[in-house]
Amino acid sequence: MKKFFLLIFLILLFCNTANAIGISYSKQESLINSGSISKGMDCNSLSRILGKAKDLSWLWLGNKKGEYGHYVLMEVYSRKTSKIHYLCEAKRTTNNESDIALEVLKDHDLIHIYYDPSEMFKKVFAITSEGSTKYILSKLTLSDYNISRVDLIRALAESKKEQIEKPEETQIAKKNEKKKEKKKEKKKAKITEGSQDKEGPIIKIAAKQSFSESSYVLKGSVKDKGSKKIYIEVDGNSIPVKNGKFSIPRYSPTNEEVEIVAIDEWGNKSTKTVKVKIEIKDEEVAKLATLNPANIKPQSSNNKVALIIGIEKYESTVPAVFAKNDAKWFYEYVKLAFGVKQSNIKLLIDNDTTLVKTYSAIDKWLKSKIEKNQTELIIFFAGHGLATSDGKELYLLLKDSDTDLLKQTALSRNQFFEDIAKLKPKSVTVFIDACYSGSSRDNETLLAAARPIKIVGEESDAPRNFTIFSASRLDQISSGLNEAKHGVFSYFLMKGLEGKADKNKDRKITNGELQDYLVQNVSRKALELGREQEPSLLGNANKILSKY
Repeated sequence: MKKFFLLIFLILLFCNTANAIGISYSKQESLINSGSISKGMDCNSLSRILGKAKDLSWLWLGNKKGEYGHYVLMEVYSRKTSKIHYLCEAKRTTNNESDIALEVLKDHDLIHIYYDPSEMFKKVFAITSEGSTKYILSKLTLSDYNISRVDLIRALAESKKEQIEKPEETQIAKKNEKKKEKKKEKKKAKITEGSQDKEGPIIKIAAKQSFSESSYVLKGSVKDKGSKKIYIEVDGNSIPVKNGKFSIPRYSPTNEEVEIVAIDEWGNKSTKTVKVKIEIKDEEVAKLATLNPANIKPQSSNNKVALIIGIEKYESTVPAVFAKNDAKWFYEYVKLAFGVKQSNIKLLIDNDTTLVKTYSAIDKWLKSKIEKNQTELIIFFAGHGLATSDGKELYLLLKDSDTDLLKQTALSRNQFFEDIAKLKPKSVTVFIDACYSGSSRDNETLLAAARPIKIVGEESDAPRNFTIFSASRLDQISSGLNEAKHGVFSYFLMKGLEGKADKNKDRKITNGELQDYLVQNVSRKALELGREQEPSLLGNANKILSKY
């Protein structure tokens, strides 16, 4: 029964985290299967279903006629390998001059839903302009669309092959080319009739511009003394000009240079290059606040005991960066946030964390401090963890542990908990800033050369009166945070104990409130580091953890 409720909790937790960065792949599938997302729907409405503007990615493409923005390729921004892409086409014209992508999409309808990027690009190459094709082949970030360059080139070749095999479409393309040639000949004829206009149009737009989002719009104006009609092109795609003004919707996660070409009706050209700087800022966590345990009003209790272990330097494997710092700082939080007297705190750091000294602290010191059914025990561990080769047992690595001899030299998590349970404390709260994936906080392998495969361990139920906070899921890395000189989990754990985790502001922090705060902040900061890290909780979410 405990496992069932734990499974339900983790599913809800995963869904809540997914919502923070746009709806998940599975949610999109459900919406498609239910008919909430279907072909023919307004793509403005589709965007609002999928998430906020900052959660979405758009690729604007021209059609064979050179009409810019006729097609839009849309997706929910995600680093996962499974994605769903939506292809939209302009079906009407409302003369909308808005700079906002969602408003422009009111003219577009959903024409296809793609799960396979190769099939998607085969279609895209068949219907879009030559300029759009060149842009995709030369500038597109392929990892954003989960396709390799080999598969992209293969999609291009297959699209061309299908076009050759369709003679009717080939004839239409030839007719369009003939129409273009006739237009060019008419322009040449006008010029030879004695036109005095030999200068290109004048483009007015700021040469350097900065934006705080990847999706942006360049605005400018253009004029020409001898022409009534002026044409603007960017990357081979036509941009509408109305009353001498134009807007160019763009998307780029990095700095870029945009070349704007203006052409008058006599064929005179002029160009202007705009240097664009993209400066994306996270408003919520732009700067990490300094830890300050002095913000907590001290509370004292004779019935609370704490064991704190921090191992940064290992004898036989890579360091656990900042683990020593985590333990030293948590020592202060144990005194203030939990009210543990200094005489009831055991702090083990680096040289004091050998197998013998650690077991001595557990079997002798803890045993002398715990009173049956009265003592509230708090345990903090920062360092490395590892699973056995079969993934059935989880171990906490001590200073002198050998990764090839876990059972003989490391601390079995289950045995550790069983030994503590035998002492019969009133309650046990455990904080573990370690992972079991076989990697360090800097993503270095802990395993010997003969065992390069990372093993994912199996989570077990917590003893009845235990509450266990873990820094990550078993297959994830518990990351270090250079800017704070702490582990990501440890930093936000201590920040939460200062009162940041008190969601309802009643000056009490429950297990559930702390877990919600950790999931929101640790997961977001890990994504900034290019990783996935989601803290977990085993125990009663409604139990009050601390008062301040």
